[in-house]
Amino acid sequence: MSRGAFFGFFAVVCASACQSGDGAPGLSRERATRPRLLAVGDFFPRESESEVVGALERRVTRGSASFSRLVKHDSRNIVFKDEERTGADRLMHPAVRTRLNELSRLVKREWPSLELRVTEAWDEDLEHGSLSVHYEGRAVDVTTSDAKPERLGRLAGLAVEAGFDWVYREKTHVHASVRGKR
Repeated sequence: MSRGAFFGFFAVVCASACQSGDGAPGLSRERATRPRLLAVGDFFPRESESEVVGALERRVTRGSASFSRLVKHDSRNIVFKDEERTGADRLMHPAVRTRLNELSRLVKREWPSLELRVTEAWDEDLEHGSLSVHYEGRAVDVTTSDAKPERLGRLAGLAVEAGFDWVYREKTHVHASVRGKR
């Protein structure tokens, strides 16, 4: 193989690896911008939640047509706080359930002795701000099962990796949400 052909081949291989994001660290531009951990008050991406996931469209109430679109999460690999004793924390938008499953897998890989813990999902008790997407089941608040605050920065990074559209590191938990129209 000529020297020119070798360098041409090498350039094509490098370019394709950079575009594929095939797991090689530092090669994918998208991967390079994703945070591994977030500090208290940080969010990703760096836009407001409503800009990224959309505004609250309509608060979901029990018995409404939109309530039937929420899905119940029955995983035994996730701890649900359920302080309301109504099962509301197991009800969510289908995209939240999909991403929670991935986040649970990532938590188990990171901390084998721990589980993902959901402290809030769909909110029927109006415990959040008036425009919160918790009211549509599009947001979830999570910790690890041991609830240690020092894990939250990394947990937030894992939530980004799991595919949540917007992630916010709060002091006592990680808030993650998804877009409405999927």
